Amino acid sequence: MEQWKQKGTGDKEECHLCRITYSIFSTFPSMPSAMAMNVETGGFFPMDRLRSYSNGHDMADALGYAWACNCRERTPKRHDEQFTVRDASGRPLSGVRYRIRTGVDVVASGITDSDGRTVRIRSNRSQRLILEMAH
Repeated sequence: MEQWKQKGTGDKEECHLCRITYSIFSTFPSMPSAMAMNVETGGFFPMDRLRSYSNGHDMADALGYAWACNCRERTPKRHDEQFTVRDASGRPLSGVRYRIRTGVDVVASGITDSDGRTVRIRSNRSQRLILEMAH
């Protein structure tokens, strides 16, 4: 992907994804009651928070798609997993309540999407993930 220099990045180069994200959200007018959604977690946060970030990578991270970033000098989270829940014949199961743990810590919980997928879990280190589903 082609790289570009962007203000607020300390002269680091930004990929198209981060540059376009910044060009879109940095020009939005103030919207105090508007909410944005992180596509990975499904969590909402104030839209004006996006405007407070000085670069597209931080915006993409807040929106849940920084995993697609191809910027140089960025340290990607190397470990990246997502579960797909399927029935005995291999068809994806949507609407299944689940939680994902690392030992005793719950790192994610939710309901599988229409393709039977959980949220994606990213980490800088290898760790054992345990998927628990409600019956």
